[in-house]
Amino acid sequence: MTVRDALGHPAAASRAETAAPPPQLVVPDGCNLGVVLRVALGANAVVALPVLLSHASWQAAWLRFIELSAVLEPALLMSLLAWCVLRRFAPELPPAGQRLLAWLTPVACTAVILLVIGPIGPDLSGGPRWSALLAALALGIVVQHYYELRARAFSPAVTEARFQALQSRIRPHFFFNSLNAVVAVVRSDPLRAERMLESVADLFRAVMGDVRRLVPLEQELDLCRKYVEIEQTRLGERLQVDWDIGAVHPRARVPQLLLQPVIENAVRYGAERQAGECRIVVRVRQLGFRLEMFVSNPVAKDPLQREGNQIGLANIRGRLALIYDLEAELTTRVRHDRFELTMTIPVERRANA
Repeated sequence: MTVRDALGHPAAASRAETAAPPPQLVVPDGCNLGVVLRVALGANAVVALPVLLSHASWQAAWLRFIELSAVLEPALLMSLLAWCVLRRFAPELPPAGQRLLAWLTPVACTAVILLVIGPIGPDLSGGPRWSALLAALALGIVVQHYYELRARAFSPAVTEARFQALQSRIRPHFFFNSLNAVVAVVRSDPLRAERMLESVADLFRAVMGDVRRLVPLEQELDLCRKYVEIEQTRLGERLQVDWDIGAVHPRARVPQLLLQPVIENAVRYGAERQAGECRIVVRVRQLGFRLEMFVSNPVAKDPLQREGNQIGLANIRGRLALIYDLEAELTTRVRHDRFELTMTIPVERRANA
């Protein structure tokens, strides 16, 4: 028998999800675009600077840098790919073991490249080329230490505080709208009001929960549909939502409460500000390893009301930056008196952020 809470939801599962901490990862994520760009630019800059200072002419420095790149670039690429793979298995290892693997990965990759290129490689002036291996070890230590410090800067307490601050502008409007919608039908249709209260409870559980968690896309869409149902009770037939959900990997995950605030914004600055029918379009597509979410809603001709549609977007941009770094994109535009928002994020399959 499954133990359920007062609202009919599995209590044990909810507690387990809340209590289970995310795994501690100290291996750099070589799959992340931000990590790739920072490591590549930093490593090339560190190699280029001493080369430039040790040569009298730009031409000689450039030729020497090209020679060294025969080892540097493939070693960097292999190291990033190895970090990407290691990170998927790193949660099974203690942090000390993760650090050691992260440090030695560039050394091993550089050694492989030196063996492959053999005598045709550049002169690294260091006997058996220990200088390249020492430089690779230094790179591994510096990069791993930098990203571990960066992760600590966004420790659970600090990250939670930032997320709570980012979400604070959503809750008051959401809270009062939901209660007003339930009050509107509590006497005329008690059963419907009961279902709505359950939906409101689900919505508030998501709002008050750990917003760092990644949840299945279908769970987020179900939350959005419940929110729309509540608002349709309040606004009537004026509010129409076209759901266009394409084929998406069944294990695809998104940050909790990513799409719902966008739809809430569309309702607030669409149906609430205009007379007549307000049609909102919600479209979700998977494009390779990218997930695209598109929301369109009518906006008023008043420029001040158009600007209101931007409220909350800084919240969403902040969350995307914290979770995905440079891999997420959010664009907006007004076209034909409709506000259009497009979010693109990597297809995530992990259980936790």
